[in-house]
Amino acid sequence: MKVLISFLLLILSTSLRAQESIPKDYNKDIRYIQSFIADLSDENKAIDIILSQYLIVENPSDEIYDYLEVSLQEVRINLMAKNLKEIEYIPYNKMPKKEIRDIDPEDLDTDNMYFLQYRKRQMLAVYLENDKVGSLTLVSKGNNLAHFVLY
Repeated sequence: MKVLISFLLLILSTSLRAQESIPKDYNKDIRYIQSFIADLSDENKAIDIILSQYLIVENPSDEIYDYLEVSLQEVRINLMAKNLKEIEYIPYNKMPKKEIRDIDPEDLDTDNMYFLQYRKRQMLAVYLENDKVGSLTLVSKGNNLAHFVLY
């Protein structure tokens, strides 16, 4: 009987821990990212409109906008060959440790970090900030670490 109770407690605590690791705004965040991806994959939607609708640019400049337009165009091209229904949206806390050990969150909230995978291969990392995309860019910062760059 003690073994059964211990086993049930173990299962319950594991289940609760798994629920705690999902960000509180997970469903809203996923819907937003899915909407962003759907619009970005639509060749009839202008990149500059998508940029202004979905991305936060805290330090605007022509150089930043040019960089972001090229980046979004590159993601669009990558999406063209994919079935959007097969894209998985995985929060940072649900990623295997071996896949995020080289990411330094710095002072960013990991509950706002999502990784998009297609057929088990990572295709994009997204950081949300104030209900918009704060970054799509992971950049090496040396020492085998990468971090999100805010625009």
